[in-house]
Amino acid sequence: MSENDPMNNPNKRMRQGIPRREFRLAAVSFLNTIPLLDGLDGQVGVTLDRDLPSALAGRLVAGAADAGLVPVAEILAGRTGGILCPTGIACDGAVDSVMLFCAEDPGRLRRVLVDRGSRSSVALLRVLLAERHGAAPDCVPVEPRPGMALEPGEGALIIGDRCFAQQARLKRENPRGLVGFDLGAMWKELTGLPFVFAAWAAAPDLERRAGGGAVDELGSLLTAARDRGLSRLEEIAAEQAAAGRLGVGGEASAAAIAYYYRHSLRFVLDDPCRRGMDRFATLAVKHGIIPDAAPVIWLNDGASHVQ
Repeated sequence: MSENDPMNNPNKRMRQGIPRREFRLAAVSFLNTIPLLDGLDGQVGVTLDRDLPSALAGRLVAGAADAGLVPVAEILAGRTGGILCPTGIACDGAVDSVMLFCAEDPGRLRRVLVDRGSRSSVALLRVLLAERHGAAPDCVPVEPRPGMALEPGEGALIIGDRCFAQQARLKRENPRGLVGFDLGAMWKELTGLPFVFAAWAAAPDLERRAGGGAVDELGSLLTAARDRGLSRLEEIAAEQAAAGRLGVGGEASAAAIAYYYRHSLRFVLDDPCRRGMDRFATLAVKHGIIPDAAPVIWLNDGASHVQ
């Protein structure tokens, strides 16, 4: 193998977007993650595994992944080594894919069936019900199904692709008169801030296991993947529509998916997003949803910065 081969030349590997070392990444397979994962599948030096959102932080702690697209609730619980780059899944208003479905006032619910794979959305729901309604219904983890039966006084929190499937189902038939309450819109109304659902976070011992400079290298790799995905959102939307995935409102079209990417979601975690995370941490502690919030560590430019 010659030095001109990028596989044998670290500097050339980086110039061509190929990491110097092997990285193991973990993320979910929801529609909202596709722009952030664009080009990572099959990339030299990267292994990408999919799992439930609730399992990703455990992979980092167990040493089974170097970084994960981790729910913010797990980051606030101190289960990661910090946020690698200003990249994640957020919204600034209606998110369109995280909804509470019920037939009555949410403040009167006695029980909510919640997605067993979710962490941040369940915590957000509990904060919103407590702050807006003074309510604390039982949250029962289930595997939600579009169109599943709900008893009086019962609601269902459905997220991601299944939320779009639920919207499509209710357009066809809705005998109980279920209404979808968008958690992103409710948070914006309550706080005036964006909400961050997940962020690329490092394993607690990333530098020790992967070596010095791993934080910078991995952060650059993930930022480049994000920028690549954001540059081709319409193309990605068309690909996902052709694969049969639904978009906003349960519509089966590239336009509905492109709208989701461009208007429902934010992928760059800017200062308002960081303030939203801080506000969420304060309210989650206030209502006993997390016992205490760990400082959010932002691993920027290879240095730890606690905000």
